[in-house]
This record gives sequence, C-alpha cells and structure tokens, in this order.
Amino acid sequence: MTIQTKTVLVSDMTCASCSARVEKAAQKTTGVEKASVNLTTEKLTVSFDDSISSLDIISENILKAGYGVKIPDAFKIVEYFVTGMTCASCVSRVEKAIDNIDYYEYY
Repeated sequence: MTIQTKTVLVSDMTCASCSARVEKAAQKTTGVEKASVNLTTEKLTVSFDDSISSLDIISENILKAGYGVKIPDAFKIVEYFVTGMTCASCVSRVEKAIDNIDYYEYY
C-alpha cells in the first residue's frame, strides 16, 4: 500500500457548494483517504492508495459530478535533443520556454 498525494485542477466550480461536491465526489472513490478543494485556486489535493485507485478513476467521479478536471502532464518524462545552444544565455532561453509550457491535460 502506497499513499500518493496529488493535486489536480478542477474547473466549473463557482461556490463553496461546488467545492464540497467535488470533495465528496473524490472521497467516494475507493482508496481515497483525503480530498481537499481550494476554491480560489481551483485545485483539488487528494491522497489515495495507488494500489486501489488512480487519478483517472478519481477524475471520472468528478466528471460525473459535473466538473472539469486537468491532470498535470508533468507526471510524464519527455526528453528532447536541443541543438544550437552555444552559451549559458541559450540554455536560459530554452529553460524559460519550457517553464511556460502548460503541464495540464484536459479530461
């Protein structure tokens, strides 16, 4: 049993009742130990047993409740071979470009 704590973005919440519904939808998923929504930042932080559940299953319950979910794409590892860099300034530009990528995948 491994407890994972992950954060996802939740859209279409407009009030405290919405955030309570999202928390309830997440908590009804088997394996979820804790779910907490921050309405202001539109984020759900959820702790779950990854041998029983997954972010995909939790997201399905949130979608069924009528809300959108974005899961960070940062859980994937991607490698690129970058050519043409000749100095530290080039490296800095590439790093800034990568930092501006939206790492969330819509469901």
